[in-house]
Amino acid sequence: MVRVPFILISLKTARVWEFFLATNKDKLLESAQKNLKKKQVSKAIKDYVKIVKLDPADVRSQQKLAELYVRTGKNTEAYEQYESVAIHFSDNGFYLKAIAIYKQMQRLDPGQIALFTRLADLNEKQGLIGNALAEYRNLVDYYARNGMIADKIKTLEKMRDLDLNNLNVRVKLAEVFASNEREEEGYLELESVLEILSKKGDFDKILKLYKMFLPFYPNNEKLQMGLALAFYEKSDFGRGVVILENLLKDKPKDPDLLRLLGRGYADLKKWNKACETYQYLLDMDPSDLDIRESMIRCEIGSEQYDRALAELEEWKDTFFKADRLDHLKESYEILKEKLVDNRTIMQTLDAIYELTGDGDKLLNIISEQEDNLEETVVEETISDSLLGITGEDIDDSDVALELIDVDEEMSFDVVEDGVVDLQLESSLDDESTGESAEADAIIELEIDDSLDLVKAKKDDLEFSIDLEEGRSEESAPVAEHNLSADLEEAEFYIRQGLYTEAEQLCRDILVYAPDSVECAQKLKEIEALLKQKQAPSTAEQPSAATGPVFDNIVDSDVNFDFALDSLQADKTAEKKIFKTDVDEQIAADDLESHYNLGIAYREMGLLDDAISEFEKAEKEPARYVDCQTLKGLSFSDKNDYAKAELMFQQALDSSHLEEVQRLNLGYELGLLYERSDRSNDALNSYQDVFSQDQDYRDIRDKISVLQNTLGITEENFQVATEEKKERISFL
Repeated sequence: MVRVPFILISLKTARVWEFFLATNKDKLLESAQKNLKKKQVSKAIKDYVKIVKLDPADVRSQQKLAELYVRTGKNTEAYEQYESVAIHFSDNGFYLKAIAIYKQMQRLDPGQIALFTRLADLNEKQGLIGNALAEYRNLVDYYARNGMIADKIKTLEKMRDLDLNNLNVRVKLAEVFASNEREEEGYLELESVLEILSKKGDFDKILKLYKMFLPFYPNNEKLQMGLALAFYEKSDFGRGVVILENLLKDKPKDPDLLRLLGRGYADLKKWNKACETYQYLLDMDPSDLDIRESMIRCEIGSEQYDRALAELEEWKDTFFKADRLDHLKESYEILKEKLVDNRTIMQTLDAIYELTGDGDKLLNIISEQEDNLEETVVEETISDSLLGITGEDIDDSDVALELIDVDEEMSFDVVEDGVVDLQLESSLDDESTGESAEADAIIELEIDDSLDLVKAKKDDLEFSIDLEEGRSEESAPVAEHNLSADLEEAEFYIRQGLYTEAEQLCRDILVYAPDSVECAQKLKEIEALLKQKQAPSTAEQPSAATGPVFDNIVDSDVNFDFALDSLQADKTAEKKIFKTDVDEQIAADDLESHYNLGIAYREMGLLDDAISEFEKAEKEPARYVDCQTLKGLSFSDKNDYAKAELMFQQALDSSHLEEVQRLNLGYELGLLYERSDRSNDALNSYQDVFSQDQDYRDIRDKISVLQNTLGITEENFQVATEEKKERISFL
């Protein structure tokens, strides 16, 4: 008896089994196809169930089985099959395909919250940070509506770590911390955001942040000081002074507060209060030249010219040694105009001009001195004094300090009645510039009764910030145009149905960028959309009070505005919509990934998602025609033939159009016209293609069928074709 090795028997058995599986699988696939042609979906499902059992690794069959379950309304079974496919794609690195499958699962069961996390994770792995943030945003909204604070905070922290430059997310996180007894963490997050905005000089947003967070930290002096400084930066010194005067109650000798108050009084032209404040600081530190400069400016501002001159004369050598010649020059030139023919001023200016090399001004001074020669007095010139000190040190201790006489010690009495509230909408009563009775040196706190930041209800806060880079309206007297940003904003208006605003913006762009092909194409698109748009019914007219919100927010009581970038419009204001930080991040993501994800969505039948991805990917010029074409096909599948035609026409108008693409678009237009029962237009499109390439796809058959339908003879067809050839040749 011959013994056959066990291994050989096992290999032979495995091969037989593989052959059996392949044979059975092929038969089952053939059976399933036949059943589908007969529209016997239930039998086809049974075939695919057997196929999946025979070969669990066949994800294509699993996906087909899931689709058939969806067609028959068996969503639970479909969900299970899709999940198996999605896990397979995810584990093997096919993230885009996995994303598309999970999106389909989300349509089947929107209540599956875990899908948001999976989608966010996959988008992050694919490099689509904007999409990942959008998924996390949906998750945070769900947690907010269901009171799941801990989960909400964890998700916001993930979003922050994913994109540290997304200030909107960080502001939201700070707010959630502050409102849930985690004030210290919220304050640290807020400080970080304020620091970034301060470096950018974006004080409009800083003011709004203070308005939002001061109710959480009503006794935080640093925040109140920051609010005052923000008002100063916006040249709103009145409200800044009110806040500082309130803080001064607790710290009447704080030099930083007094410096800021002095500056505010001076800018408000409250010269007496400014002088009193600076004198108080000089009493504390007579050697502070910054304060002394400010004091002299206030004396000049309050028309105390002789006092300012006396101060300058006493401290001019010290100013010179401290390299503050510019201040001396400026002050003496002002006094020269106010105290005409003052010899002391003339001599000092003479010396200053020699040191600064202002020859023309020096000649003028000499000329004026010659005119008044009879008044010359023999004395040491100030020029010798100033020039002489350049080679020697000045001992500050030897300099006699001649301070302004004050009858009694300066006091800062502050009104103590009631609680002093801070409010962004307060205003200071203007003081008369002619005030003369300030001898008692009392600084009174002037506060409008309507002020109320500290007591403001947190629920009443309306806070919104436009964090789009470089778009501050008041940052420069002459606006710098950003073509890319303006085009993105126009696209956003189009997607929101705000065609009039989009049209106006495009026309504004063409004023400063008349050669922008992309802008011209968008304008054509808008004009076409405006023509299609009929007079809206009353039911379709948007409410003027409607503001931009996220589509996924269902509970109107949940105030979750990640954008923080739109001021709530009143009933008479135009609706304004701005892009969110998430939109900006999406725009910065890998455009090729968006394109591929769009294709994956389209294959899954997720047409709206596909269109959205193609709109992101079309920013890449090399992909523009392809994206318009695919958008057109997607709109056609949705039976929105008008938009489909518009997409195809935009692709044909593109400067990036290649000849092969032109043929394909002409053919697709023909198919579109056929579907929308526009046979004549379809024939014209096919004839255009035929005149360029007579062997393109089945163009002859298409033309022949339409000719028979329309009753057109072969002779007429040849004449029309020759005319089109001539026209194309001419072009």
